[in-house]
Amino acid sequence: MVLRSVASRLALGVLLGSAIVLIVTGGLMLSHTREQMLEQTRREAAAIAESASSRIHGRIDGVARVVRVLAGQVGTRHAQAATLIRDALTVNPEIAEIGVAFVPRAGQARDGEAPTARRKVGGAVVMGSHLTDPQPYWTSPWFIQGLNCDEGCWQPPERRGIPLDAQVRYSMAIPGQAVPVQGVVDATIRLDWLQALLGSLDKPAHASAFVLDRDGEFLAHDWTSYVGTRASRPLLSAVTEGRTPVRITPEEGGRVSEPVWVAFVPIRGTRWTIGLTMPEREVLADLRRTYLVDLVLGMLALMGVSLIALAITRRLMAPLTVLADRAENVAQGDLDFALPEVRRDDEVGRLTRAFDQMRHQLAGHIDTARRTAREQERIASELEIARQIQLALLPAPHWLDGDGRIELHAALRPASAVGGDLYTYFALGARHVCVMVGDVSDKGIPAALFMARTVTLARTLATHARSPSDILQALNRELCKGNDTCMFVTLLCGVVETGTGLLTLASAGHEQPVLRAGDSALLVDVETGPALGLDPEARYPVRVLSLLGGDTLLMYTDGVSEAHAGNQRLYGTDALLESVARVEDDATPETYVERVLRDVDNYVEGALAYDDIAVLAITWHDSGTEGARLDAVAHS
Repeated sequence: MVLRSVASRLALGVLLGSAIVLIVTGGLMLSHTREQMLEQTRREAAAIAESASSRIHGRIDGVARVVRVLAGQVGTRHAQAATLIRDALTVNPEIAEIGVAFVPRAGQARDGEAPTARRKVGGAVVMGSHLTDPQPYWTSPWFIQGLNCDEGCWQPPERRGIPLDAQVRYSMAIPGQAVPVQGVVDATIRLDWLQALLGSLDKPAHASAFVLDRDGEFLAHDWTSYVGTRASRPLLSAVTEGRTPVRITPEEGGRVSEPVWVAFVPIRGTRWTIGLTMPEREVLADLRRTYLVDLVLGMLALMGVSLIALAITRRLMAPLTVLADRAENVAQGDLDFALPEVRRDDEVGRLTRAFDQMRHQLAGHIDTARRTAREQERIASELEIARQIQLALLPAPHWLDGDGRIELHAALRPASAVGGDLYTYFALGARHVCVMVGDVSDKGIPAALFMARTVTLARTLATHARSPSDILQALNRELCKGNDTCMFVTLLCGVVETGTGLLTLASAGHEQPVLRAGDSALLVDVETGPALGLDPEARYPVRVLSLLGGDTLLMYTDGVSEAHAGNQRLYGTDALLESVARVEDDATPETYVERVLRDVDNYVEGALAYDDIAVLAITWHDSGTEGARLDAVAHS
């Protein structure tokens, strides 16, 4: 797989990490740039609206000056009012109509108190009078409101049939001397020029301009369908609070199909507001395109950086790849290979030198291990041969004399390949059988050699003696000779008279045997002398027993009584007596041996053998023997 190499994973990690950094920083930059663009758009919109406001103010301010001048003149020249307004209309083409209306006396207006001058379509000026209005002018809203405009004011627009055919008048009260107000002077202008002015503004293609009056109605709008209608609640709220620019969405109740930004400024000298509407999508369109382009370019740059990182990393890690391959060779046992030449003293160079040193050391260790293994195999083979030789020194595990009176069975379990425990039996003349069970003081090969010496000497020396005491004394003297290592052996020796079942026992520091007589099992108290091989002058007293039919004597080494498992508690003689007592009546010696060994195995629960084990059971089968068991101790 591609991603199995460290270089590929490193390049992928660089790519993913850099991509995350790019996206996060790009997002932050996008947010920051978005705010900057909105702020720039607000400033541009405010500048456009301010410019349009100045142009509108410049035009309507001239109308206000004309009205203020006329208000001052007609206040003292009532009779010349018609002439004054005609002359003023003639020289101010932007004004559509100028009128003067005095407060009627005694509720009745007279001719000449409400003259009007109106410009026709061709430009000619015609005179008229407010007295011809359908409603008495002194009761009309424009007259009543004008009486309160001491400083002049713009009144609500008046529409004639269609929204675009609208006009608005500027009114100002005529001051008096005897009374505070004598009447009203007003000048009316058409609003079609305002619509044309919005179309001439130098604004973005996606923006639309509008003019609101003081009541929240559109006096002019790039979307002519909006003229004469009331602005939406969010826009009116923003104008009232002076929040500019303001974002308006369809969900907020705005009269828009998508989110828009609106910037507006008040028109000086009026209570009107001019604004600019810009769709958010169009405002941020360039930003999104720029961000996407930058993002694609950034990803391409990251891929390029990742490829460069991959190439550099592969070059730097090429020696590590070789080391990984050589490590697999080492795992397969192949140590004969070449390593890359170390040119730098960096981490890779130090690792290569250490790997090469390890390879040579490992080769030396393997060679040593092979020699050790061959030596161990040789030793194991020699131990097996020694085991076979040791077992060959011992008689067969089972023996039955010719008359069938004496039967014995023995078992030997060395803790290792060879051990120091022993058993043996042999005939002493025609009427006696000698049995022995012993335990050498050490384990392993020294104990095995000492055991072999003991068995060989015992068979040789026993031919010249009839008493176990004589046998042990002679054997002890021979084992003491040249015993510089102070090795010793504990030994239990017994001689059975084949005709009578008389058993003579002597012990050289060995475990007390167990006698199964009838339904009971008991330890035979045999006075013991010192172990063989330590004191050449040692004496060994004898114990004489008369075996009855069915009696079995069990001889064993301390590997049985001292067996233990993880709890460190010894098997002990009590458990041994209980095991022997559970054997069925008239059982063979082999049954006794197998029962004891099985109970010991169950006690240690599979633990490794602590010591060598030797067990020998001898049974007297002469059922015709009757009388009391002879039990005596003789001293040599």
